[in-house]
Amino acid sequence: MSQKLRELLKLTEMAKKASVSMQRKLALYWFFMAAAVFGTLLLILSVTGVLSNADREIGQTMRLQLQNTAANISSQIESLSAHGIALSERAGRELMQTLSAYGSNVSALNDEPEALLSLQHSFYDMLYTTLKASSASGAFIVLDATTNTKAEAAETSRSGLYIRYVNLSTNKSMNQQVIYFRGIPDIAREEELELHNRWNLEFNSSNIPGYDEMMQTPVRRLADAYRWTNRLHLTDTWEDVMLLCVPVLDSGGKAAGICGIEISSLYFSFCYPAFDSSVGSMVSVLAPVENGQLLLEQGLIGGTESTYLNGSSVMHIDEGRYFNTYSSNVGNYIGVSRVIPFLSQDGRTWTVSVLLPQDGYAAYAYRNRMVWIISSLAFFLVMLGCAIFLSRRFTRPIVGSIAAVQSGAAVENVSSSGISEIDALMAFVKSTKQDQTLSEGKLPPNIAELFDTFAARAATLTEAERGVLKHYIDGREISEIPRIAYISINTVRKHNRNIYEKLGVTSRDELMLYIELFRRCNRLDELT
Repeated sequence: MSQKLRELLKLTEMAKKASVSMQRKLALYWFFMAAAVFGTLLLILSVTGVLSNADREIGQTMRLQLQNTAANISSQIESLSAHGIALSERAGRELMQTLSAYGSNVSALNDEPEALLSLQHSFYDMLYTTLKASSASGAFIVLDATTNTKAEAAETSRSGLYIRYVNLSTNKSMNQQVIYFRGIPDIAREEELELHNRWNLEFNSSNIPGYDEMMQTPVRRLADAYRWTNRLHLTDTWEDVMLLCVPVLDSGGKAAGICGIEISSLYFSFCYPAFDSSVGSMVSVLAPVENGQLLLEQGLIGGTESTYLNGSSVMHIDEGRYFNTYSSNVGNYIGVSRVIPFLSQDGRTWTVSVLLPQDGYAAYAYRNRMVWIISSLAFFLVMLGCAIFLSRRFTRPIVGSIAAVQSGAAVENVSSSGISEIDALMAFVKSTKQDQTLSEGKLPPNIAELFDTFAARAATLTEAERGVLKHYIDGREISEIPRIAYISINTVRKHNRNIYEKLGVTSRDELMLYIELFRRCNRLDELT
């Protein structure tokens, strides 16, 4: 008998070396099941959009673009303002020299065409130099005087000079053509300039916003007196412009006219083309904000390639976490904005905004969410597939061993299950085929420990659970027990779950294997 026990122990050790323990297989199985549950959670969060980071990514992209655009526009506006103030000072000195021969007030130049021509000669060089040195599309000087006070509309007709670029470009070059828009034509002939097809001798001051107010307001510092107009339409042309207006002072410090610089809407669109991103084209906008609305009709819009942004619309602003939503009757946009302090006048706030068509954002967000959904679904399916595969790999050898034992087949022909505990038990069963009784000996220590542990767990069952286990021992199916025991199927299932949990088994096949082994060892009474 001692020799038999030694052989059985040897078989057990060999099975342990060649197989994986049941606990390890169960741990791996539950790991993949937990991963599948985690994949389900990821899938739910992806479908609801919680995991999508599209809004944050788009917001970061637009804020970066806004930072660059706002810096460029601020620098351009500040530079043009400085050029406008310098132009006003030079024009004021030239005006005072001329007025010394006519009087102290600019009105003395009324009906003095020779004096006005002389002044415009001097003004032309100033305007040309300013235009070439600045990032602008035009420059002008207007005096509060007229060549003929008896002419029709003389009350609003004012003498001055206005030159503009005709071939707009963001790159300064000597090839840019200057055209004569307002002023005495003698200067155009002398400088060999082409007259604009809507040329006029003098300005209509009623078309210059705030002109009368600037003429009547005392000026202490030019830096505090200049102003930028809203976008306005140049009379008799197709063009819109924003004008910088700076007072030109006489010897008494009173406004004798205005000078300034022009930024046309076309020039602005060249300076700030649409920025192409993975989401779509981003448009730069310089416009005032009032009562929660972006007034595009009063501002300038950069290049609008691949967008449908309309410069005559008003957009309602809804603030969001990562970006704002801009709604209008011609389309919806998302975007971010930044205030330009030195443009904000008369209680109105001017902003630089970067706008993106909402349909482009929606398409990007949809693609981003689909990536998350597909990834989460793939992760869930892989983990679930691994769990199912391991479950089958785990139960198949157990079922096969039970079937072999129940069929009475030669145990020697039963292949290894790959589970150390089961292989050890089968090795023990093999040994019992050679000797049908072990009454004079003992089970191997590891087998005895396995049986004792299982029997101890069975002792924790309640009376009702033990009754259900007895039906299993008798070979009953779960569907037969309610009729025999006079209880509901739900009660049977409840007892069934408790039996599995207390005995530490995961399936009926595993439970039946233990029952069969206890039966062959004549220890069934320990279970009931």
